Amino acid sequence: MEPSTESVVDRYLEAGGAPFNTMNLLMSSYEGLAAMTNMVSSDLGPVYGSGINSAISEAVSRKIIESFDPQVADSKYNETEQLPEYIEAMIPHQVWRKTIYRLSERHPGSTMLSAALQHIADQGYQAEMMSLSSAPLHTHIFYSLLAECLENMSPANEENIHQKLGELITAVCRREQTYLVARYIFHGVQQKLGAKAAGIRRIDDELETYMLDNYKRPQLAINIQLLLSGLVVGGGNSVVDAAASIIQEEYAATGDVASLYNEYHGAVVSGKPAPPVDILRNVCVLHPIIEQVFGHLWDTTVQKMRPELANKYIWLIAYAALCSNEPIDEATKDKLQQLVVQVKEVCQGLSIHPIQTQIYQAVPKILEWISVPILARVVLLWIRDVATYDNFTYYDTYFTSSEVPVLLLLLEEIAYRHPLLKPLVFSAYKDGFESQVPGFSPEKQLRLQKIIINRIALLAQLDYALPVIDYFAAKKEQIDESVMVYFLHRLLAQFEAPYPAEFLVPVLELINFTIDGVKAAKEKEIVYIRGFLASIDNEQARLLCAALPDEASVTSTLAD
Repeated sequence: MEPSTESVVDRYLEAGGAPFNTMNLLMSSYEGLAAMTNMVSSDLGPVYGSGINSAISEAVSRKIIESFDPQVADSKYNETEQLPEYIEAMIPHQVWRKTIYRLSERHPGSTMLSAALQHIADQGYQAEMMSLSSAPLHTHIFYSLLAECLENMSPANEENIHQKLGELITAVCRREQTYLVARYIFHGVQQKLGAKAAGIRRIDDELETYMLDNYKRPQLAINIQLLLSGLVVGGGNSVVDAAASIIQEEYAATGDVASLYNEYHGAVVSGKPAPPVDILRNVCVLHPIIEQVFGHLWDTTVQKMRPELANKYIWLIAYAALCSNEPIDEATKDKLQQLVVQVKEVCQGLSIHPIQTQIYQAVPKILEWISVPILARVVLLWIRDVATYDNFTYYDTYFTSSEVPVLLLLLEEIAYRHPLLKPLVFSAYKDGFESQVPGFSPEKQLRLQKIIINRIALLAQLDYALPVIDYFAAKKEQIDESVMVYFLHRLLAQFEAPYPAEFLVPVLELINFTIDGVKAAKEKEIVYIRGFLASIDNEQARLLCAALPDEASVTSTLAD
């Protein structure tokens, strides 16, 4: 089984070695592992079936891993810079590729295994390498994986970006080194493309958010952001120190805010280059600042700030919302001042738990305020608190079956203007949909749910259908059958065939789950469901469609 045996024997005989000794040495050193493996496989196959091959392959794989010597393998590879023939023979078979992957996990510094991984990637097996924690350690492989991930994300939109991010997160976020390299690459692309890099900027933001939410290491994210911005971490820079303090404490202390204000505002006044605005826009820095100014509107533990203290906070919020890293001209200064005034208006204009009349009076101003993304987020959080306060007192007091609550209409407008706020808008809708208002009869509660479903269906039309469908699929056991039928009716009224598989499959399952309710529904609720099923060419859809009453029989029943 040793590939060099023949050449070694030839040299031995040429040097005068005895043929008998050659045969004796070969026979005494031969263990016959391959032959014994084949024999065991053929003997046990009739007894244990086809599964025996997998068991033997796993046993051989473990033996390879136990006996592999990376130093010997690297030494031979470095001499020839050619992969051994046995590696070439292993690559076409998934079970042996997995063995190579496991070896690379155990010996990440092996030169030969790194070359083997690169060769496997070149053969088109990048997809199965995504789960390898060792693959990103090999730079040439990591770049290929990163490029493939971005290519797979190219059709992503607001409703499926988080699903599309899965492969990228696996490749990038396992190690600090790969996270830094990816952020560095994205930073360079953004600088080169400018305004055209909106897609990369969104992916970059999502990666940072994932690291913050899942690894609870905000300092890592901000340190990398500081490094990419050209600032030295721990170098005595007041912006760096203030931002790091806010992140660590999750609280915007007056002293830290004053330091940020002095640097950014001072640069605007003096005309000197300002610190990178990306530091101020970091969610772990900006959100605590916003919370200090507006948090009293939705959190009873936050006290309203005195105006003289709030001014610096408000100016920083406006600067983060408006300015870029480009020099600020006079026109931008004027816009900045106007935005500062607008932020102050919001702070003064929104009341804590207002009555309906106050809300109606504020609507014209609110429609102006929500044109600014940061202020739209503030208004959204305020709406959510007003609607849910004291066990949904707002709905108990003001909801009538004939009128859509104005708060829901404002949420719809925010979702339309600001796609990135759609998840928060949907959360606010879910609050109302799942509410159990104490003073409501069952009929009135169902009416509120249907009115909210109307808003949710419109949200689904704004490239947010998949999260909506996933939510109703997860809650199908708890949702009243008539409400689920109404949801399907309103959802399908927004879309036309052909339907993508990620939409078609879960909706088909929902129809199958609630088919009895669909059969008993009115024709105006069945028509879109029937049209959806008729457009699908598979057996399940045909069976469900056949189970529905035809239009003529429904009309006849209604007439009787």
